[in-house]
Amino acid sequence: MADPYVYPDTNVLINKLNIKNQDRLDQYEALMFKLAFENLRQHPLNVINATDILNIHKLLFSEVYEWAGNIRTINVAKQEAVLNGLSVNYYDKKLILNELSKLNNKMTILKKDSLFIKKISRLISKMWQIHPFREGNTRAVVVFLYLYLKNFNLNINFDLLEKHSKYFRNALVLASIGEYSEYQHLELILNDAIFGITKNLPLNEDKSKKYKTIKNLDLSTYKYNYHTKK
Repeated sequence: MADPYVYPDTNVLINKLNIKNQDRLDQYEALMFKLAFENLRQHPLNVINATDILNIHKLLFSEVYEWAGNIRTINVAKQEAVLNGLSVNYYDKKLILNELSKLNNKMTILKKDSLFIKKISRLISKMWQIHPFREGNTRAVVVFLYLYLKNFNLNINFDLLEKHSKYFRNALVLASIGEYSEYQHLELILNDAIFGITKNLPLNEDKSKKYKTIKNLDLSTYKYNYHTKK
């Protein structure tokens, strides 16, 4: 069965402007996201439940996709260089809403204490692994985090996450592989983005290269892969 989200014989997502060139669509999507996010910064939502991410996604991408804010109707996969070409095992489409609802319990007990970064890293990586949408999951999760942190009177350094977006996304990948998950990469960048504290690095690691590699993957050579129907 063909992927209902893309134009026939392509991997370009069907969009409101009927753009069939991937580069042009990426540019338009990025522009609309930037404008929508700026509007959310000016008029923030009160985020208290994990399912609030549905409304966030709709507000971020409604100018681009008809299905913005709707749970994906197919299962997806994406080859990841940091996993040697394998994909994260995203949640089945039928489980998405239920799994998001389960996160509400973790959100209600989360406190700003010494374990805050550890707990928020697991909450965010779980939400990302659920992967509620056909596209735009990472950006929706980041905006969700931005709005959710307001409950703790915290802000997040978006410039840092944008500058090191390749590291951040691969950190999410490595934190979303079940029993083999490595959370330290995500904890590192979230700690810096939220609290501005630079953690100690291994003695042989140059601080200027802090976010240049992850798990021996040189991020200067990293290229984004698009989701495909599983």
